Amino acid sequence: MMPEETVQASIDLNARVLFPIHWSKFDLALYPWDEPAIRLTKEARHQNVDVATPLIGETFDVNNYAETLWWE
Repeated sequence: MMPEETVQASIDLNARVLFPIHWSKFDLALYPWDEPAIRLTKEARHQNVDVATPLIGETFDVNNYAETLWWE
C-alpha cells in the first residue's frame, strides 16, 4: 500500500491509532528513506488520523504514546 492508502485503510477499519510498520528502516528504494513517513503523517493530519511513530525498536503503549516525528 502507498502511504495515503494506508491512512485510508485505517479509516475504513475504524482504527483508533495508525501504527505503520516496515517503513523507513532501510534505505533500499529509489526514493528518499523518509518519504513514506512524510507522506503518511501529512495525509494522517489531513484526515485527522492519530499516528503512533515510535523510534525503531522503541516500545510504547498504544493507549499512551507521544506523537514524535523522529525522522525530521
